Amino acid sequence: MPKSKNKKKKSRSGKNRTSLQDHKKVGKQLQSGFAVVADKVTFSSWSNERLPEMIWAAIIRVIDDQDYAIKEFRRILSFIGEHGEKDQLSDISLTGISKLPDALREQFIGFILENKTTASALVVLSLFENLPARETWVNLLPKEEPDISILMDAVGFNLPHQSQEATDCRWLKLMAQVISGKFHVPREMAEEWFGYPYEGDLRKIRPSIRASEMAENPLVEKDLTWPNAFWDEAWRNSPCLALMEEKEPTIAEAPSVSRADITSLLNEIESHWSHTHSTTAIDARHDAVFGLALYVVKVLDEMLGIGIGTGILGRLGLRTILEAHISLRYLLYKDDPELWKKWRAYGAGQAKLNALRFDELMDPPKHINQSTIEAIAGEDLWEEFLNIELGSWSGLDLRKISEKAGVKDAYDAHYSWTSGYSHGTWGPVRESCFETCGNPLHRLHRYPKQQSLPDTISDACLLVNSILDDLDKSYPGFSHRIAHSGVENE
Repeated sequence: MPKSKNKKKKSRSGKNRTSLQDHKKVGKQLQSGFAVVADKVTFSSWSNERLPEMIWAAIIRVIDDQDYAIKEFRRILSFIGEHGEKDQLSDISLTGISKLPDALREQFIGFILENKTTASALVVLSLFENLPARETWVNLLPKEEPDISILMDAVGFNLPHQSQEATDCRWLKLMAQVISGKFHVPREMAEEWFGYPYEGDLRKIRPSIRASEMAENPLVEKDLTWPNAFWDEAWRNSPCLALMEEKEPTIAEAPSVSRADITSLLNEIESHWSHTHSTTAIDARHDAVFGLALYVVKVLDEMLGIGIGTGILGRLGLRTILEAHISLRYLLYKDDPELWKKWRAYGAGQAKLNALRFDELMDPPKHINQSTIEAIAGEDLWEEFLNIELGSWSGLDLRKISEKAGVKDAYDAHYSWTSGYSHGTWGPVRESCFETCGNPLHRLHRYPKQQSLPDTISDACLLVNSILDDLDKSYPGFSHRIAHSGVENE
């Protein structure tokens, strides 16, 4: 039987997520299946809202191993099941416990703390001034120094809502509702939950636990007083920490190029220009091919400055080189004398637009030489005969140009993300200016930190070599390229 041609490719990351091809194009958006119904869904957050309520269970979960925690959880569930007022013990969140009658609240907390190891670990709850029923907890907790490290472990391991640790705590919360008679499920499902985590198909049971635990009564308004207070106190009373990520060692693939090599390359391009230059009349094709080659090599030269390739400006330089590569490949693909002239006239028109603006409306900024742009505007044709093109020089956007020129792969690889750096959108701002906090008590938030980005020089050199290939094809005899092996910055 022939294989389907539409078989999906496996993602390189191995992540289970909606593929790009399965997103639906709506206007100028690519929408995933879940995003389409987002406005119809009520979101419920384990990490932000429900973990703080079950932080006492999360602490128990990280005291030792899973077996210790499950044994403790079953001990607590037995207490609920055997209690004469078990219907009042359905909500074992911290807020729920705080709302119990005084005697029952003290009895329940006292039972949780009967195990000395568990009680010692839970002393850390006393650090929170806004802890629900704080007076009862403090009176019953051992008089010991709290260990904040166990709190950090509890949050860190339980923050991901699908982690084994979080699932165990969610199971405890759910089972308290089942045993107290507040949550009714089919007998088969209840039996599977009672045997957790030692019996049954956990691949099916774990998701059912998580899905059921997050089900909330829509008629009951959420009380986020404690969750908000928990995260606020955790933030104010503990420092940001650097997140230590385990990274596989990578072999540098950047070309071995120095600024001296770039100077030599520029000289070679100028020499080849001289050998192929045949007239002092306007030669739009020759000027464009050599001009773009010289331009991108100069951009690369600046990118080799200390820290540029691993910074924001390196990404702007890479985007500039990419656009030059796509434009030149398209011009060569068409190789139409009128299009070469049009590309050149577009640049002259932009010079005219700015010259008029600065002549009539405002003073030029310090970095602009007004006499130079006026000269550019009128050097090919008297500017009174020169139109100002407000669209693109080709009449197409860069993506369509890249498709026609056969370099869409380069466009897809480099354009979108580097354009974000040019426009200052959140993604690049986040990548270049913020780091993920390694303190679990801060919910892995972002904080400002100076850092280097992955080097852009290797990618820039590959694009520059493609432009040099085009130069050689247009005016044969130019064999110089940027070598490949490690990078040498000034």
